[in-house]
Order: sequence, then structure tokens, then C-alpha cells
Amino acid sequence: MTSDRSGDGLPWGERVALWDAALDSVRRYLRAEGMREVSTPVRVAGVAVEPFIEPLTAPPGYLATSPEMVMKRLLCRGSGSIFQVSHVFRASEVGAHHSEEFHLIEWYRLGAPLAVARGDVESLVDAAFAAAGRAPVGSWSTFGVLELIERTLGCGLRGDEGAEELALESARRGLPLRVAGLDDPSPEVRRLAAWTAFISEWSDAHLDPWLERRGGGVHVCDFPPALAALSEIREVDGRASAARFESFVDGVELANGYQELRDPAEQAARFAAVAGLRRAHGAPVLPVDEGFLADLRGFGLPACAGVALGLDRLLMLAVGATRLEQVSTALSVAGRLDA
Repeated sequence: MTSDRSGDGLPWGERVALWDAALDSVRRYLRAEGMREVSTPVRVAGVAVEPFIEPLTAPPGYLATSPEMVMKRLLCRGSGSIFQVSHVFRASEVGAHHSEEFHLIEWYRLGAPLAVARGDVESLVDAAFAAAGRAPVGSWSTFGVLELIERTLGCGLRGDEGAEELALESARRGLPLRVAGLDDPSPEVRRLAAWTAFISEWSDAHLDPWLERRGGGVHVCDFPPALAALSEIREVDGRASAARFESFVDGVELANGYQELRDPAEQAARFAAVAGLRRAHGAPVLPVDEGFLADLRGFGLPACAGVALGLDRLLMLAVGATRLEQVSTALSVAGRLDA
């Protein structure tokens, strides 16, 4: 099953067959690993607040940007290990590898380390490739973020640099940062602003070309603590590091995973820092999901690893396509996939 790169992609019958085979293989794998499938609402009261992900409004709430908040509430209430294949929505994400509406495979393993979650990503990629009649990716490599920064930029960072120090070091390496938020009174907001801008500039200039040249499967892990998002912070080689990873195939980002943060006070503080960064960029204020924080405080989140993987992108790669619309089954939806 191969896409015509110069044409409109797969014929419609083949698209339906591909999605059917891929969905079946995803469900069979995750169920065999002991996870139960759940279905959570598409319209939610609040989303996971992130700096540059904008939800679509659906009064009195929003269309879910991911099922993360509700799935974690189920975990808090005793669901056990779970997974979901969900429709998610993100405003203004339109392009060859983006769509305002797409599919996320999201799963949570109780008591599992991140290495097991990375193995899940590899197995699901191979399953989707098999569904498309393609050989597995083969070998995967894992690199730390700071290792790749030094390898591609020649810049040995500790990972705990403050905003001003990071901005100076970045400028020395030819990556002047365009940073909003450096004048914020909160040091957490300033640090988040600087590291977010640095990683964005470095990825565009150095990481993305390196990944494309390398090809194959790559996990990037051990992020600086300022970029922990919703992951725990742990010690790696004597330094604090965020327990998270991002997974790429042939240079295309497919998945991100966390050793999930369980401390409600720390989670609230991180949401507040992201809100400060959003204010600095003139982005609208988003409500925090207070029900999620209440469940963290009350029931508590069990130790778990969680991953979100973009199914549309995975199928695009599996058939050798270059645009999501070449494998989409969407029809005439303005502003979204429309082949």
C-alpha cells in the first residue's frame, strides 16, 4: 500500500482499509499489554494549559486538545492501565503535517518506567507499518537533549541555566532568542520563556535537519527541568532532568511521553508559569481544569507512564506519503483535512 507522492494520495477504498487495519492493530497491541480502552468527552471544561497550543471553543467549554486530563482523572479513580484513540482539536494547526482535527493514541501504564513506554511507541509504529504492508523501522536510537545540543551546536549546557545566562550563551552560538516574558517578575516564567524559545530556535536550525539526515527511529529524552511540562523531575548523571521523551521517525515527530507528575502543588505551579508565558505572548487566558487538580489532591494519581502518539502522521509515514491529506478519510471539512 503506497501513496502516490505527486498525486492526491491513496484511493478512498485503500484509505478505509488502511485505517481499519491500523486501528485493529493498535487496539490488539494495547489490549494484549493489559490496557483497557476508554472513551472520554470531546467537549471539556478545561484543557492542559500549554504555551502554544490553542483550543477551539465549544461553549460552555472547549474541544479537547488531548484526552489527557480526563484520562488522568480516571486513573486517579482506579481505572488501571488504559488507552484511547481519540479525535482531538487544535486551532490554526494547518499544514502538510498538521490539521485542526486529528487522531491521538493515548495510553497510560501503571507502575511502568519510560523505557517500557518507548518500547510501546516502537511496537505501534511497526504495527502500523505492517498494516500498510511496509517493513518495520528497524533499529531505534535514544539521545538526551543536552547531548544532542552539544553534538549539533557545540554548546555544553547544564540544563539548569537561568533565562539571562541561557540567552547570552545562545547568542554566542548564533541563535539570538526572540523571547517574550524575560521581564516577568516570576523567575519560573522567565526560565520557561528562555528555554522554550531556545529549544524552538535550536530545533528549527539544528535538530530537525539532523533528524532528517539520520532517518529511522529516534527517541529524544531527558529534557531540562524548565521543560518538564506534566512530567516528573528526576536525577540523571548527577543533574536534574525532566522524565519525558519525544519520538521521531524519518525526522517527523510522532509521540511524546512522560513519567507522569503526581504532585498537585507542583502541577498547579507549572500551569501558573505557562499562564504567565501565554500572557507575555498575548495569548488568551485559559481556565485550569480544577477537577483534575482536585482529583490529584483527593484520590491521587498512581505512578504511571503516559504517551500520546499522532495516528494520522504515523499512517502518512507508513504509506510513504508527505501530507496528512493523502491518507485522511475526512471529506469537505473547511479548515481541516480536505482531500
